[in-house]
Amino acid sequence: MNKVSYYLVGGAVRDELLGLPIKDKDFVVVGQTVEQMIADGYLPVGRDFPVFLHPRTKEEYALARTERKTGQGHQGFTFHANAAVTLEEDLKRRDLTINAIAKTSEGELIDPFNGILDLENKLLRHVSEAFVEDPLRVFRVCRFNSTLNFDIHPDTQNLMKQVVNSGEIKHLSQERIWNEIISGLKGGNPSKMIDSLRTCGALREMSDMLLLGAEDIKDRKLIYRALDLASKNQLAIESRVAILCLLTEKNLTKVLRVNTQPAPNFHVSRLKAVLSKLKATKTQYQVSLHFLTHLQSVLNAYKMSNEQLVDLIINLDGLRNPIRFRHILESIAIVDEVFTNGAHSAQLILVKDSLKVLKSTKHGDLKLTKDRESIREVIRHQRIAALDHAFPSRAQFDETVVSEPNE
Repeated sequence: MNKVSYYLVGGAVRDELLGLPIKDKDFVVVGQTVEQMIADGYLPVGRDFPVFLHPRTKEEYALARTERKTGQGHQGFTFHANAAVTLEEDLKRRDLTINAIAKTSEGELIDPFNGILDLENKLLRHVSEAFVEDPLRVFRVCRFNSTLNFDIHPDTQNLMKQVVNSGEIKHLSQERIWNEIISGLKGGNPSKMIDSLRTCGALREMSDMLLLGAEDIKDRKLIYRALDLASKNQLAIESRVAILCLLTEKNLTKVLRVNTQPAPNFHVSRLKAVLSKLKATKTQYQVSLHFLTHLQSVLNAYKMSNEQLVDLIINLDGLRNPIRFRHILESIAIVDEVFTNGAHSAQLILVKDSLKVLKSTKHGDLKLTKDRESIREVIRHQRIAALDHAFPSRAQFDETVVSEPNE
């Protein structure tokens, strides 16, 4: 009879060794059968292979297993799990060496693929050539590139390109891809994720339009810097997605440098197509769309009349959705800091202060107003008058001169 052993594996071991908080604990069980697990009170939850919940802790325990590629995409595998599968056979099927370390209940580390050394060297390296069988691993590696700030081993980079060239990525669901992108944007170095995706060709597989802003090296570096600054400032994920969408715009520094009205418009249709394809959430879609649509107007707020300012705030939905309004302005503030050295910070403050004025404006008794359209017009004029009262000398402000973008 096989000896039954339980091992802590995967991200929990990796994060513990890195001194990071452990989010979830996953265990591998060696020498056990499905029937024995159920008899011991474990609850089966795995649909494709034997995974169980511990009867008390509810942590996941999976039988040691091997796998064989039988189809396309992330789910095209047949799994084999029984009491004869060894721990090393189970670890060998994992994506990266840093995720193929096991820990016994006594605290002993089992590291057949030198994952601990790769942790010390901050290196993302594949366990075996079987890496290429799962296309989702390309996005996982790029995500770890951001969240762990590790470098990708050159041999692993070559395998990632091989996966992209095979066309396997086309068989992944957009939801799975987008989940990895969002996780990477939440990391400390999202620029590393995006550049890794670009280098291996996966960014093009997501959408050709995401490469437009990366064609010019200066634009690309500035977008990367903006993404990292958004992460450093802990902006909401909606704001980070909006900044990512700058990749859909060609000649970005030229567009932002324009200091005359009307400024060239962003290609919003491209943005809509990309976000729809990637299955962005409704909130991410709306923040990104408003961000690109009104970016230039906010950066040129000093040139706007109070009447135009009222319309801008209404178009940004600042009165009805102040949280989204904040996300949009935070994204624009990052762009201003990175691309124009903060030349428009006072104009951003003006837009924020204008919203405060409008929110505090009292509209009086509108009962005598005849219809809804008339009420809207009366309220609009009252709001304009409120800004005239709050900023009586605004017309005397000097126009801000936009500085050259950072090198």
